[in-house]
Amino acid sequence: MRIVRGSIAATVPLLLLACGAPPPPSAPAAPAAPAGPHVTDLMPAFWSFREAAEGKIGADRVALLKDKALAPHREFYEKIVKIPSDERLGQILDTLEPAIPALQRIDAEFKEQLPRGFDSFVAAYPDMDRRLPIYVGPSLFTSSGQSRDLDGTTIVFYGLDVMAVVLADVTNHLPDIHHELFHAYHWQRNPEIAAASRESFEKTRTAPMYYDLWSEGLALHAVRRLDPEASLDLVLSSKALPVEGPKALRRVAGELRQRLDVSDLDEVGDYFFFTPKRKDLPSRIAYYVGLRLAEVVGRGRTMEDLVRLGGPELRAAIESGLRTLEEGPGQPPSRP
Repeated sequence: MRIVRGSIAATVPLLLLACGAPPPPSAPAAPAAPAGPHVTDLMPAFWSFREAAEGKIGADRVALLKDKALAPHREFYEKIVKIPSDERLGQILDTLEPAIPALQRIDAEFKEQLPRGFDSFVAAYPDMDRRLPIYVGPSLFTSSGQSRDLDGTTIVFYGLDVMAVVLADVTNHLPDIHHELFHAYHWQRNPEIAAASRESFEKTRTAPMYYDLWSEGLALHAVRRLDPEASLDLVLSSKALPVEGPKALRRVAGELRQRLDVSDLDEVGDYFFFTPKRKDLPSRIAYYVGLRLAEVVGRGRTMEDLVRLGGPELRAAIESGLRTLEEGPGQPPSRP
């Protein structure tokens, strides 16, 4: 919101008119300032809970969380996050407690960096729908960031609680900001990707895994272009993947090529989740493979081509790209 205060200069045209002098020529209207991000900030409600819950334990503390932090944003927490049991909420609060100083710092950093990240993204992708709703705050340990569907509307959320616990040493959040904005943009431009991605986290999902691999890989590829100075571990949100990824690349590329049409969430999770059930795979290895895949598929194609890629052409490009990675040396991703 901008507040324009009056000044003595504003009275000059009226004085000239009173003396019979012609008014000065009208200046052309300034173009309307572009709309900033449409952010719902969940953090004030959480800090209100923290203040009210001082000295509270057990069921009383959980009741205050639900009343002070969750109820004001009930639609988001019920439809997107899915509020867990009271026992689980208590565990979440216990896990988050030591990370409160990091959460306070990250909250302040996001308030400063999100508008800059949004503006720089729209500068690179001016056809982005700027009305995109963005939610920032505790995700009840759902995720550090996701694009989701809320009653038919694409939204983005950033889970600062997960960041405070898992990514506590990160202070440059622009790569994460750009990553989720790109997912939303991809959904806006490619209905096929949007339809597959909307069910990514559902137990009943039917979308094949190659959509997940492509969506994440292309988002990372876009972030490398938007944030060329960011380190690979920052882009991947992992210190391990830049080291372990090249070692596992050929083997995992082969596995994924043979499992392109798998839709089972548990099997997908082995390649994409922070805590895979399989212990022979680096955590979230599909993100590293996806980035390398997007580089291979992107050769000779513009970003516009890649965003719109779909149908049999997309699946064939992914299969071919994985075969290339499977057969080639496991080198680190090239600089954008």
